[in-house]
Amino acid sequence: MRMSEDDWDTVIDTNLKGAFNGIKAVTRIMMKQRFGRIINISSVVGLVGNAGQANYASAKAGL
Repeated sequence: MRMSEDDWDTVIDTNLKGAFNGIKAVTRIMMKQRFGRIINISSVVGLVGNAGQANYASAKAGL
């Protein structure tokens, strides 16, 4: 495998943990308002995958 752990972590942190942090940031406001919607848009790569992009496919499947 040519992918370094840093490459893996960067993509997971950006695509999966980034969504988590964004949701976490607005949850308190939405609960206070008793209203809100969160829409996560992913990628078909989360279902099919591409060669050499296990990190990206994993992050998108996680969404």
